[in-house]
Amino acid sequence: MKNINDVARELGADLPECTCEEVRDHLFELLDREMTEEQEERLRAHAENCPDCTEAAEAEKHMREVIKRSCTESAPDSLRAKVVTDLTR
Repeated sequence: MKNINDVARELGADLPECTCEEVRDHLFELLDREMTEEQEERLRAHAENCPDCTEAAEAEKHMREVIKRSCTESAPDSLRAKVVTDLTR
């Protein structure tokens, strides 16, 4: 399904310049590559040239790495035993 920007582009309309608000609103889709190539290029071009948007994107990437890393670590046996003991009381 086409969005309004795709239709406008096909009709030869100039799209407004990307804003910080637009990047923030679509940051997850941008990082997850869940948008059209044209949309991604437009938002990425802004984010790469805007210090605030670059910082927001880097912070989100860092947070995703921390979460991903923490999901692969196992809790120590002593902590597991304590949790089981506390849950069975």
